[in-house]
Amino acid sequence: IPTQTYAIEALKLLQPNDTTTISEMQRWLLQEKRTQAWSTPVNTVNAVYAFLAGNTRQLSPQQPARISLDGNELSMPEATAGLGYVKKTMADNTANRLTFEKTSRGTSWGTAYIQALQPASKVADAAAGISISREVISSGEPKVGDKIKVRITITADRDYDFVQVQDKRAACLEPVEQTSGYRWGYYVTPRDNVTNYYFDRLAKGKHVVETEYYVDRSGSYTSGICTAQCAYSPEYGGRQGALQMNVK
Repeated sequence: IPTQTYAIEALKLLQPNDTTTISEMQRWLLQEKRTQAWSTPVNTVNAVYAFLAGNTRQLSPQQPARISLDGNELSMPEATAGLGYVKKTMADNTANRLTFEKTSRGTSWGTAYIQALQPASKVADAAAGISISREVISSGEPKVGDKIKVRITITADRDYDFVQVQDKRAACLEPVEQTSGYRWGYYVTPRDNVTNYYFDRLAKGKHVVETEYYVDRSGSYTSGICTAQCAYSPEYGGRQGALQMNVK
C-alpha cells in the first residue's frame, strides 16, 4: 500500500493529464482498503493524500444514488457525514427487482442483504472470495468417550485482515481445550455450541485449523453451519452446510 501511494504521487507529478491511469490506481488502493488495514498513521496519511491531492472536490456533496424497488423509489435516511453511508431495512418479501441509479462521480459500493430462516440441514455451501470446508477425522464410527478432530480448511483468493470463523459444532461434542487463547496464527474462543476463531491477517492461499473434541453422548446429531467472513467487508465470506454425526 505505501508503494502504491508513492506511485500515484509520482504519476501525478510526471503525467498529471493521465487521469485514467491515476483513477485506476486510486481505485485499486481503495479496493485494498476494503479488506486490509492501513497499518500505521503514516501509511494512512499518505493514502489520503494520494486520493485528495489536487482533487479536493471529491469531498463536496454529491447527488445520492436513486434506489428503487419494483419501480418505486425508496426514501433513504440521511447519509453519514463524509462517507455518505446509508442503510435501510425492509420487511417486504414480495418485491422482485432492486434498481440502483448512480449519477455522482467517483467509486461507490452498495450491497443488498436478504435474510431468511431455514433449517441448518438445508443450508447450501457458498463462497465469495473466501471458501471454507470442514471434516470430522475419526478412526472409525465415533463412540462415547472417543477423542476426534475437526479439520477446517479456509482458502482465500487475496489477503484479508480481520477474518472471523465460526464452527457451530454438533451437540455431542465438547472441546478438549476449554479456555480461550492464541494459537498458531489465530485466537480461539470455545462457547457452549460454537467455536470461534479470529485471524488478524489471513494471507492469500490455504489455511488449516484443527481442533480436538470429546464425544460425550450417543445418538444422531446435526451440526450447525461453518462460516468464514471478513469482519469489515462481510460480502467476502464462505460457508459450509451442516454435518451429520451418528454416535454409538
